[in-house]
Amino acid sequence: MDEISYRLADMMNKRKSEESMENRAGLKKEISLFMATMLVCGNMIGSGVFMLPATLAQVSGPMATILAWIITTIGSVLIAVSFANLGSKYPETGGAYQYTKTAFGEFAGFLSAWLYWNGSWIGNSAIIVAVASYASSIFPILNKPLISIIFTSSVLWIFTIINIVGVKQAGKVQSFVTVFKIAFFAFIIVAFLNFDMSNIVPLIPEGKGLNTIPLAATSTLWAFVGLESATVTAGEIKNPEKNVKKSTIYGIIITAAIYVLISVASMGAMSNSELAMSSAPLTSILTNALGSSIGKTLTAAVVICILGTTIGWLMSTARVAYAAGEDGVFPKFFGKIHPKYDTPANAIIIGSVLVNILLVMNYQKSMVSSFTFITILATLSYLPVYLLTVAAEIMLSFKKGEKITFTGFIKKSFVPLIAFVYTLWTIYGSGAETVMWGFILMLAGIPFYIYNHHKNNH
Repeated sequence: MDEISYRLADMMNKRKSEESMENRAGLKKEISLFMATMLVCGNMIGSGVFMLPATLAQVSGPMATILAWIITTIGSVLIAVSFANLGSKYPETGGAYQYTKTAFGEFAGFLSAWLYWNGSWIGNSAIIVAVASYASSIFPILNKPLISIIFTSSVLWIFTIINIVGVKQAGKVQSFVTVFKIAFFAFIIVAFLNFDMSNIVPLIPEGKGLNTIPLAATSTLWAFVGLESATVTAGEIKNPEKNVKKSTIYGIIITAAIYVLISVASMGAMSNSELAMSSAPLTSILTNALGSSIGKTLTAAVVICILGTTIGWLMSTARVAYAAGEDGVFPKFFGKIHPKYDTPANAIIIGSVLVNILLVMNYQKSMVSSFTFITILATLSYLPVYLLTVAAEIMLSFKKGEKITFTGFIKKSFVPLIAFVYTLWTIYGSGAETVMWGFILMLAGIPFYIYNHHKNNH
């Protein structure tokens, strides 16, 4: 895209979907409905599902945990509906960035892209740390900081190369690992066979009452990050007008069912205190039920499951930076397509370099400490993006010049308004310190926007 095109995009900011698809013709449409659904599932069913039973047991009791999952599931479905509706109307690569830009202008679009991109590569660091954490129980040498950073860096760059070679290859690996991941959750059957009601009594233990729901709900949201994956790669999905919406809704329904079943099964198979002490709760449950001899095999299966998440998030992270770079909101360098593989190689590489830097910065911390810090920061980056997206659906649902009454506004915007309130509540539940860091991260992007805006208009 040349400089004149950038200026027109900046001035008009209202290109039609067909024009955007032409601009992104360099991206191959090789992602099928099944692959897109597996991408959504794979990006959500990641490190969180393996760690959250223990994390939630530390902060809340059985009743608060169950209610937190229900609230988060409903809220995530409402957010997913906004993404799905917008993805069907605007089937172009970029997802939340494109929707926010269309609804509120270039600067709001930049903030959405900036936060989503930062949250994505920061989250990628957490996922790779989780891989190393589980793998260290098989290979204790990974507990040494230097060996750990070599291992995590190797994993990062192997999957970076896979994503550069092509979305079809990455999608095939992602689909295989996701199917393997879902099959692994036959664990649910074993857990329910060992379900003991005494493990979830009392439902509301002392110190872990219903007042812990907001904190628990914020923790569970990390598990649902990824619900927007199909909209981010929409420009590469076959028949995007239909398949973006279908894959988003199918993916979140499958994932929500797995999460709720795993959480309930885990609480019934182990006591709240035992879950809180476990560093690998799902493996612990299966080992207790089937014997310690299969412990390492099960841990290896968990590592494979988390690796699938790494593939999907590296893919989605790069597509946001690519769309922003092509439109001139990020530096043009991000919007370049690899001449041989037709993939946004520059965006993929830059994201992976930043992930590697964060891994090196945290290599002296314990893996659990690193994982906790990184996931909190990543989650707070996504929440404003979700907020802007549901607001964009409300904004774009009304035609220019359309007469609006208060009753009509509420009726037409009811679902996204509920999603908006839920997102605000979740931000509140994150705590003041976490919100502060998220706000600082958002403001840090403004100088980059100003520089790039003037450079494009020079």
